Amino acid sequence: MRLIKTFGLAALAAVAAMAFLGATSASAETSTQMCKTHTGLTCGAGNAVTSHHMVLASGTVGKLLSSTTVLCLNILIEATPLGLGSPQSLHTTSFTFTGCGTGSAHDNCAVTTTEQPLANLLKTGLDEGVLAFTNGQQRTVCANLGIDCVYDGAEMEFSVGGQHLTASETPTTELGGKFFCPNEGFVDGLFETLTNTYVLG
Repeated sequence: MRLIKTFGLAALAAVAAMAFLGATSASAETSTQMCKTHTGLTCGAGNAVTSHHMVLASGTVGKLLSSTTVLCLNILIEATPLGLGSPQSLHTTSFTFTGCGTGSAHDNCAVTTTEQPLANLLKTGLDEGVLAFTNGQQRTVCANLGIDCVYDGAEMEFSVGGQHLTASETPTTELGGKFFCPNEGFVDGLFETLTNTYVLG
């Protein structure tokens, strides 16, 4: 059950966490910047996002998939954009998971972020972008199942667009732990921004 660097790490954050939305033109050479409003191709004075917050979309759950599936009812990703860039770097300041478990009670597992992740955001097209994590670690403990594992989120990648961040079974890497720790895992989840955020140049 590899985790996210959002989910970030999806997230858990994805976080991860993380950003985005609304790309306009696409090019790896074009600068990327998160903006508060979409009035042109660039942010303009005073329009750059300085703090970003994302939560699981209403009616969805975050999933840590492996030989055992852990579901989390709530994931919060808070991130700080580090300035205009190609791609734009993001530093996750908080990646929290609550209501996690393997049963309907969602209370027999704890997922914690042990290393806040960094990520790169690159616009790829109109209202489209990619958020790729470069580090970050999460720990999953399900004491009743003998699971105590640490996962690296450096391979996690999220698609961005329409005020959402989507993790579609993005991989994580098991770094070690105790008992049953699968070598492969995936994070799956849909996040939405708490305020309108657009990815411009």
